Amino acid sequence: EANVKGEKGNFELTVPVANKGQRNGTETIQLYIRDMSDNEGPLKSLRSFARVSVKAGQKATAVMELDSKSFEFWDPATNTMRVKPGKYEILVGTSSADKDLKRLTIDIK
Repeated sequence: EANVKGEKGNFELTVPVANKGQRNGTETIQLYIRDMSDNEGPLKSLRSFARVSVKAGQKATAVMELDSKSFEFWDPATNTMRVKPGKYEILVGTSSADKDLKRLTIDIK
């Protein structure tokens, strides 16, 4: 299960990756963020990714750092890109397809 920790726009997300196959492989973990208060904005914005090499039958961990810029979205009220306080959804998985994404919600104050 993906885990996020941190505060004030500086977060670290860890994602376990398992290779259930019989060959060594590499997986690309994608991280998207959505401003849950913006109904007219993007459904998800790619903000980070990590390539993880995993040996056959083994597990590894992808680690992604998110700074405050990761949570910047267009704010029509101020006509700027900025971090607005509120709830954000972090979507993480092996592709952008909804079925491949796990969702976490965090509060930015």
